[in-house]
Formats: sequence, structure tokens, C-alpha cells
Amino acid sequence: MQDTVCCGCSVVCDDVAVAVKKTNLQSLGLCRLGHEYCNSVFNKHRLTTALYKDGSGKLGPIPTKDAIQQAKSLLKDNSRPLFIGWSNSTQEAIQIGLQLSKNQKGVFESTASFEYGQILRTKLQDSESEQVRLDDVRDYADHIVYWGVNPAESHHRHASRFSIFPKGKNIPEGRESRVVSVLDVRKTESMGLANHQLILSPTTGDVEFLQALIGELKGTQQPLAEKVGGVPTIEFLSFAKQLREAETIALFYGNGLIHTTHSAQSLPLLKQLKSTLNRGKRRCWTFPMVAYCNTIGSVKASLKSSKLPFSVDFSSNPPKPITSIFKSLTDGQFDCAIITNWDALSLLPGPMAQALSKLPLITFSTLPTLTTKKASIVFPTALMGAETSGTAYRMDGVAIPLKPFKEPPQGVLTEENVLQQILVTL
Repeated sequence: MQDTVCCGCSVVCDDVAVAVKKTNLQSLGLCRLGHEYCNSVFNKHRLTTALYKDGSGKLGPIPTKDAIQQAKSLLKDNSRPLFIGWSNSTQEAIQIGLQLSKNQKGVFESTASFEYGQILRTKLQDSESEQVRLDDVRDYADHIVYWGVNPAESHHRHASRFSIFPKGKNIPEGRESRVVSVLDVRKTESMGLANHQLILSPTTGDVEFLQALIGELKGTQQPLAEKVGGVPTIEFLSFAKQLREAETIALFYGNGLIHTTHSAQSLPLLKQLKSTLNRGKRRCWTFPMVAYCNTIGSVKASLKSSKLPFSVDFSSNPPKPITSIFKSLTDGQFDCAIITNWDALSLLPGPMAQALSKLPLITFSTLPTLTTKKASIVFPTALMGAETSGTAYRMDGVAIPLKPFKEPPQGVLTEENVLQQILVTL
């Protein structure tokens, strides 16, 4: 067995080990998702050669050095490039990507804009000043809240490593020393772990529940109806009572709260709830449950380079933020794009994906995707963590050094290596 780090999600587990057995992987400590991620190094559909779209519009193999020259030419021939992705890239690759964006006077955009942007805009989470770590949750949190996120399916080892089950300095019995609450618009697998299983109305349930909860904790709540945001009043009051009795609350929130039609109301209310709970000796910590392994790293690198977390326009000095990546793409403001280890055409909203697909695309990917099929140039890359060294930042901002357990296939380079060669040759 060889120690490694799993980059399958933003928990970035660094307590796991694997053994390579010919074309299969044996693992110790990896969850199912993590095992599938690391085992993808043996995927039979894996990209192992660079591809280039010729004059006939067909993608065909090309030597990597020639693909790098073609990428150089494409960037030289266009004046408004978009550099997008980055949350599945090492910190070292992101730094080169930022420099390349700056040199080309392009726009640097990470997936953090979509899953983290609203959080920073409401100043709910300060990515630089928040010093609380998942290790603190394990040691001190006696009430765990999951709101709009289902870690049993998305972050498999979150509960077992940090939030619900492990014993900590002030949590001597682990699960038995904690209260667990899960709030969502439907019954989820994570609710099986919870003392409070609160199913909210899918329309404005979050807003109504938050408003009532803040009033209840402050003692200003008016008489309640039969239900609060879809939750029976007796369950609402029981939840509020146990929040009052807690010493340390760790509240993890996800896309079910961030990406709703009423997030402009619910996120400021969540910030107000945090402030209300942080009175006296009681503490409340909030954590966004970002999906991709290095979302936080992309924000940190961008802040350091430009003082902006994402959506950075390097066409001016100092760089300025772009108002809307949606508008910029759909208005046709870009003439080419580099997409790094993210299937943008499958995951972006339809109008954005359609606009992006019309551009000359340079993509980096381990496996074939809709994005690689539409690309002009495709670079096969080593799998982050499994075949690359470097650094990733866990969801709480802790830097995790990567420990690759195998070499990439012959001729397959790391994303960092290819970006560096493009940068040097431009």
C-alpha cells in the first residue's frame, strides 16, 4: 500500500492508501466515489494523445509539441481569450494559468464563480480571514447542521472524518455527543443520520424558516402558524431549542441553499443567523460545501494575483471584475477559450454552453467529454493527485500536498507542464 491523496471532492482526503495491481486499484480508506476517481487512471476510454481539429473539422492525433505550437498560434491570432475551469487543477497549474491570462490580457474565470460567488458577494464567508478548520469541527462542534446539501452522496467521508462520527477533544463520545440536523426540500440519505430531519417547502421555505428562526432565537418571533417554511411548528421549536443549548454549532450549506431563486434573500438571512447564534459563549461556524477539489485554491490564487476571487479581466491595469460571465459569453465578447479539466459544455447553462461551443477551444482533460469533442485542440492530462504532485486546498482552506501513486501514461503530461510550455513559447 502507498499513501496518496484523493482529489475526488473538496474533502481532499489525505489519510488514504492504494496499491496498483496491473490495471486495477486496491484502496484503503477511500470512499466509493474516491475509489472510482482514483481508479479512473485505468479507464479504457482515457485520452492518451493530443488531438487537433484539421481543416475538415475532424479531430485527429498530433504530437504534444505540435499541439502546443497550435495552441500558441491560436492564442496569438485572437485578442480576447477566456481561461475557464481551474477548480480541478493544482495550485501550481492555476498560478501559471493566471500568468497566461495576464500576459494575453484575457479573462480568468473559475468554477468558483458559479458555486462560491454568491457567498462572497453577501460576505457570508471571508475566504481569507476565516480561520476555523474541519479539525476544529471534529474537536468542538456539538451541533452539526447540513442545509441544502446531501454529503452522504456528494462528500462521502465528510461525516466520518470531521463532522458527525469522530471523537474530538470536547466530543468524547463522537456521534453520541452531538446533535445532527439536516434541512432540505426532500428526504435525503443524509437525513438517516439526523436527530432533526426538516423538510422545507421548495419555493420560499428557506427564507420563511430563517426569518422565523432568527426571530425565535432573538425572542421577537410572532405567534407561529401550523407550519414554518413547510416544517411542522413543533419540529421547528425543537430545532431552535437545541441550537440555543449548543456550545459550538457547525453549519454546512450547499447548492440547495445557494442556487435557488431566492438566494439573494436566504444567504443574507443565513449571515444574520450566524451573527445571532454567535452571542455570549456560543459559537457558530459556517462552511460552504463546495464540490470540486480545489475550488478554494482557485479563489486564493486569484485573490493573490489580482485581489479579485474570480471573473478577472486582465485587459486593464489594475485588473477589473467582469460583471457577468453569462452576459460576456452570450454577447460574444470572447474569440477563443482554454478550458481546464472541466466539462463546461455539459455543465454550463444552455445559452452559455452554446456560445462557448462556437469558439475555438483548447481543452485539458483526462477522459473524452462533450467539451473535448467540440474542441479545436485537446491535451490529455495526468489525473490530479493520482499522477501529479503539487497542492490542493481542502474546502476549509487547508493546503494539502499531493502524493501521486503512479506515473501517467507515456507521453501524457501534467496540466502544469503543458501550460508552462505554452506560456514560455508565447
